[in-house]
Amino acid sequence: AGSKGGSASAPVVEPSVPDPMAQPAPVHGLILSIDHSTAMPGHSLVLTATADAPVTGTGNAIEIFDLTAGKQVGLCLQGSQCSVAYAANSGVHSFTAFVSSPTSTVPAGSTVITSNAVQASWIAVTFSATSKAVGPGQSVTITASSTIPVDKTGWLLQIYDAPAHSRLTYCASGNTCSTTLSQPNGGWRTFVAVISAPSTEAPPADKVVAQTDTFTVTWLSAAVYAVSNSGSAGGVVHVVATANTDLTHTPWSMGIFDDHGQLVAPVCKNGSTCTADLTITDRLPSFSAAIGLVPNANGGTLGQLLKKVTGPAKLVNIQAQSPLIKPSIHTSRMMWGVDSCKSFTDDPGGGTGLYPMVASRLGTPDFWGRYLTPTICPAISSAEISAAHNHNMGILPIYDDFNCSNVSGYDTGHQYGLEAVAAAQNLGIPKGVGLVIDIEPPGDACPGAANVDGGFVTGWYDAVASATYVPAYYGNGGPGTEFATAYCAAVTARPEIANNSHIWTYEASLWGNYSKANLPGWDMAYNTHCPEHGTAWQFMLSAGSDPDVDQDRLISDLPLWFP
Repeated sequence: AGSKGGSASAPVVEPSVPDPMAQPAPVHGLILSIDHSTAMPGHSLVLTATADAPVTGTGNAIEIFDLTAGKQVGLCLQGSQCSVAYAANSGVHSFTAFVSSPTSTVPAGSTVITSNAVQASWIAVTFSATSKAVGPGQSVTITASSTIPVDKTGWLLQIYDAPAHSRLTYCASGNTCSTTLSQPNGGWRTFVAVISAPSTEAPPADKVVAQTDTFTVTWLSAAVYAVSNSGSAGGVVHVVATANTDLTHTPWSMGIFDDHGQLVAPVCKNGSTCTADLTITDRLPSFSAAIGLVPNANGGTLGQLLKKVTGPAKLVNIQAQSPLIKPSIHTSRMMWGVDSCKSFTDDPGGGTGLYPMVASRLGTPDFWGRYLTPTICPAISSAEISAAHNHNMGILPIYDDFNCSNVSGYDTGHQYGLEAVAAAQNLGIPKGVGLVIDIEPPGDACPGAANVDGGFVTGWYDAVASATYVPAYYGNGGPGTEFATAYCAAVTARPEIANNSHIWTYEASLWGNYSKANLPGWDMAYNTHCPEHGTAWQFMLSAGSDPDVDQDRLISDLPLWFP
């Protein structure tokens, strides 16, 4: 259409050019989002912060912070959006995004733009118990707790008996799942809690969403053994009490009592053993061990002071008690014997094999070292056991049914100890006998033996002592050697190991024409230069000699098995 009195004309469009004075638009709003609200431990979630204007060229940045951990997890200096993948191991974490000057700490101030908060949960499971150590017959409630409720996830929170891999209970909702158990006698039960799809058997690892470490509950038991160098007044009794768990982090303590019910030594709170050396005053008493509570201090300042000096006079709330036992009487003496890989006879009378050869050429052995289980050497046989009985010869039981390069870590040593105890019990070896673990020197056959450590030494000790056998170690007793270093580390952390275990050193290994009638001096045996009971010495290796045996000296404090 035209306008009255003139013709129509096209509008004029001016060229578009940047304005060098123009400023970036300020950010007024910021939104934080997350792609998932839950994840498995160690898996990533994606956090995205979106501003209503770019931060490019403003001197500001979009930053994302994990407020739970107190750290920055994302930083973007350009654009209007910032994304980051972030992982955690467990727990609920809260996140917030900010627009502010770049900073490594959570921004604050009136010019800071703050987003909404979002939360994410990394799924994890933990175990707890009403008590981890109780007396036989008492009930314990164990509870598995998840960081997320399992409702509508398709998963169950499930508790399994770890050794049997069988499910004890499960829960389909909430964050917790509990079950109550009891056991009539002393012992252990080990459990694991799992979040996974329903399964009556423990599920394979690739089906597990989250799980706990194994969790052990102990029904307490106590045992005691004692040995004396005399049954008359003036003799000394060495008493060792053992619990079937470490009492350090429990409310319980252990004490040694005589047959009048009196404590004969200070109670023990740390570890699983308690020892006492007592002088006989008139007659040889019997002893028992008990686990209970130290009573609360009563009375005024003087009473409390006396309690500190003398210790408690009794234990209360007794959870477990051993029977009374009479000490065995052993007069310490030096003994000569041998050890061999080969069986020493196939005749219950000892008339064949190595035994008659050793007896005729070297002397009648007081003891013979033989293996509990078959490895490269055969295990001790029933014929050998009968022959030892018929000749009143002691047996020094040796355990080496393991990878000689795998001698590091508490769990490894403890497992070997359990296997040795089982083998000893199967052979009918009574409690109180020494069980020796064979720790070979590093070399082509056992390169990993250089890694022996204090944890391995302690694990063997705990497993063997808890079964009321006596832990012993065959190793290089020379100071500074791999075994000596490991042993010294163990006794520094746990001094009772030095008191209640024995060392059988294979150094120094001598050459010469030795026999029972011609023995090297005991002062030539190496020792670790740490507190120890160095009671056995393998002073001469066979090296294919005839008869094919190693020769040993032993102080009778190391308790042998006399079948």
